[in-house]
Amino acid sequence: MKKSLLTKALLTFSVIGTVFAFSNTVKAADNYELVWSDEFNGNSLDTNTWNYEIGTGSWGWGNNEQQYYTDRNIRVSNGTMKITAKREDYGRMKYTSSRITTKNKKNFKYGKIEARIKMPKFKGVWPAFWMLGANQDSVGWPKCGEIDIMEAINDENLVYGTLHWFNDPGNNNADSGSSVAVADRTEYHVYGVEWTADKLRWYVDGKVYRTMDVSNDSFSEVRKEYFVIFNMAIGGQWPGYNIDETAFPATMEVDWVRAYKKVEETTTKYTGPMITVTEDAVETCSGKWGSYFGSDWAGASGTLKSTDKAVTGATMNITSIGNSQWGVQQYLKGLHYYPGRTYNYSFTMKSDVNKRVFVKVAGDGDEEIFGEYIDLKAGVPYNFSRQVTLAKDMEGVLDLYFGMGKCDGDAAATNSAANITLSNVSFKTTTQIPDPNYNNGESTTNKTTLPSEEKTTTNNVVTTTGNVVTTTGNGVTTTSKVVVSRPGKVSVKKVVRSKNNRNIKINIKKVKGVTGYQIKYSTNKKLKKAKTVTTKSVKKTLKKLKKKTYYIKVRAYVVKSGNVKVTGDWSKIKKVKVRK
Repeated sequence: MKKSLLTKALLTFSVIGTVFAFSNTVKAADNYELVWSDEFNGNSLDTNTWNYEIGTGSWGWGNNEQQYYTDRNIRVSNGTMKITAKREDYGRMKYTSSRITTKNKKNFKYGKIEARIKMPKFKGVWPAFWMLGANQDSVGWPKCGEIDIMEAINDENLVYGTLHWFNDPGNNNADSGSSVAVADRTEYHVYGVEWTADKLRWYVDGKVYRTMDVSNDSFSEVRKEYFVIFNMAIGGQWPGYNIDETAFPATMEVDWVRAYKKVEETTTKYTGPMITVTEDAVETCSGKWGSYFGSDWAGASGTLKSTDKAVTGATMNITSIGNSQWGVQQYLKGLHYYPGRTYNYSFTMKSDVNKRVFVKVAGDGDEEIFGEYIDLKAGVPYNFSRQVTLAKDMEGVLDLYFGMGKCDGDAAATNSAANITLSNVSFKTTTQIPDPNYNNGESTTNKTTLPSEEKTTTNNVVTTTGNVVTTTGNGVTTTSKVVVSRPGKVSVKKVVRSKNNRNIKINIKKVKGVTGYQIKYSTNKKLKKAKTVTTKSVKKTLKKLKKKTYYIKVRAYVVKSGNVKVTGDWSKIKKVKVRK
């Protein structure tokens, strides 16, 4: 519901009708199974599923909407749910309506979400069927993400489908959407979105009018759980304030809302042997500790001294802690992890002054997975040890952060100095994974291993010799030393900008025996907020880029049996400037 008016003015337009041909249709029901629905067959709203949102929110729910939401403008009868907007003075507003959500009661991730709706059409009305990320309370909007399945405004016969996501601090709310005409929105139509980790497809009455590729890292918000919202606003930034007073009362009617999940192929289930591995994600991380000092906004300053190995930690020489917790940060990014596993997180930290530090484990969009304050005593080592459990469906990045600026309840004074040393860092788990070398009923585990010990390089493949692991399969358990083979480090032969358009052509030196290559690129030289694309070819063109300098790196990957992906080390960063 939160809108950029400029973006809305630029939405692409299509029309549903017999005159126009559509290239795609939503998959038939036999590829999906119903996982939840509300058919609104009772005489009242099911409050085990739905919440009423009451009031005017913050600045008219972020849109300067002109209504007051109540729990008395909604009713369920004759098989439908009805939201009725009225012209009445209430709570210092001139109009009332209703807004309901499934927040904290029903969350959804991937599949199809659709509803059969008819709605009024007049100046000033704004009905909507949409979703917000379930982590909204912890990360805020737009970092939580927003998928607008259907919105309509005023007396148009258009409906809109839009995605909102967090881009970067300079472009806080990124959004992209399309509109499509319907014959008569006051009659029933089925509005929906088909949602995967890689694509969003908006449709009306089964006809797809918008497909959006969300496969790269910029759209991490899409790969989270969302909750459903129905509401009907009156006025606001988008529909404007020329409201037809003669149109009230006006009712938006929902026949049903349904959620489906895609039926997985039974052949994808792994039935081979498992191996038990012990991995320290800090030890295997190829990155180094980094730092951030918010000099312009927090008054913070200092330097970081680190080594080539993340496990040995680093030292922060902070000349001013500034006035904000996150004005001074130390971080390690891009840890490898196994979803759903419990990790033992430990380190030693020592400060030359009494100092409070916030310890954070973060996922995509800096979403907090674990967070805790620790209080350091001057000159006394603090030995930290906690267990952190990752979500079973976790995707994206895993990063470690320390907030070392001025914290709430901090013994250190604003803008004071501190010297903080971090050492003995470990983020370790022992878990079972599918045998990476199990192939067509035969296990070759003795030829493969753990990615954490001494390395040798042969024919572009990095082989590491690991600890003793246990292999279980076919009722037999054996103990052996195993090896995991990783692709070697990639060399980028050439990165060239096109002369006639804003494209970059990348030529990769071939690595034998790999499945493909991951390319990460960004306008930030440290590759913050980078986008990632995958290719199976040694040649790749990045298209429609901005007129800026881009930083690019590449690594190879191999997909083993059981969908185990093994990646190599990143190449050296290449730089190229897009001029046209």
